[in-house]
Amino acid sequence: MHFTVAEWAYEVWGEGDYDPNPTGEFARGERGYAYLEIADFGIGERDQLFFLQLDVDVALETKNGLRLFYEKDVLELEEYYLEPPESTWFYIYVDIPWWAPRGSYVTVITVRDGVAELSLEEKREITVR
Repeated sequence: MHFTVAEWAYEVWGEGDYDPNPTGEFARGERGYAYLEIADFGIGERDQLFFLQLDVDVALETKNGLRLFYEKDVLELEEYYLEPPESTWFYIYVDIPWWAPRGSYVTVITVRDGVAELSLEEKREITVR
């Protein structure tokens, strides 16, 4: 399992349709989005349909590893298909508090695959200005 696309965004409207934020900088009081596409996840079969089951956790840490925020199951994704999917997409967002100290942080995105019983952890830097 791996991300084929993992980008910060100002807005997300749909699959492949988002406004990239290549610097990962967000202002206090702003909503920060992460647009993600993932592949090579487990695929199950039930009632002649193929399905995937992904759960996403997100955490915010200082560069020294001090965890400031954690939310389990921020997204629970279960999708059914007629053919086995090669990839899927989703987005998550966080509202940057107006009182958040300016600086650089590490966002930890963990995807748990309920079919293959695997997990993927991706760390991305984010800057609050």
